[in-house]
Amino acid sequence: MICFDSNIKWGVKMIELNKIYNIDCLKGIKKLPDECVDLVLTDPPYNISQKNNLHTMKSGKRTIDFGEWDYEFDQEYWIKKVSSKVKTGGSIIIFNALENMGDIKKALEDNGFTFKEFLTWEKTNPMPRNRDRLYVTARETAIWAVKGRGWVFNRQKSTYENGFFKCPLVHHSKRIHKTQKPIELMEDLIKIHSNKGDVVLDPFSGSASTAVSCINLGRNYIGFELDEEYFKLSLRRVEDIKGEF
Repeated sequence: MICFDSNIKWGVKMIELNKIYNIDCLKGIKKLPDECVDLVLTDPPYNISQKNNLHTMKSGKRTIDFGEWDYEFDQEYWIKKVSSKVKTGGSIIIFNALENMGDIKKALEDNGFTFKEFLTWEKTNPMPRNRDRLYVTARETAIWAVKGRGWVFNRQKSTYENGFFKCPLVHHSKRIHKTQKPIELMEDLIKIHSNKGDVVLDPFSGSASTAVSCINLGRNYIGFELDEEYFKLSLRRVEDIKGEF
């Protein structure tokens, strides 16, 4: 069900709710009305792809290369563009590599957001590495910031929320994107940081985990995905979920 805000003009000349668009997010964000998004929940490129010689791994994997989209990505410019689209009281949650978080935090603060917390996804089935030389990469970090006062925070636990979320990686046989986020993780964040009928934006839609989670939880979604292959696969995934309702 689409929930329209009478103060916001949605339409074909702009962007319609509950759709994923095969366009650059900067072009898509430009088409959005100001103050229309309740929550930005996204997983942009981390710029961590690299050529290496991981020949000591038993798996035989020799590179960490997610694709061309993960090279030389500007972590800050899209934040500047999306800032006016977030409602007062809205939240933004960005997953990224820990080494990028300082720059992302500064970009958020420079564009009207207030930093609230670093969140941690603890992977219960982390990918193997050379255990005699390295720690297993079992955690991923997200930053949560808010715009103005009156932000949504729906505590789900009987005690308190500690910002740690435990769930497994998506099994490679069920993945349509190399860095696909689990539905369980995205649903937990959407429950806490938005209400039913709210608008959730994912500028880097990828596998559409944000969109699928919104459908499951009764939120409206907007997604942008530049890669045509991922876009087509994610549309199929969304349609499969819609068919279950």
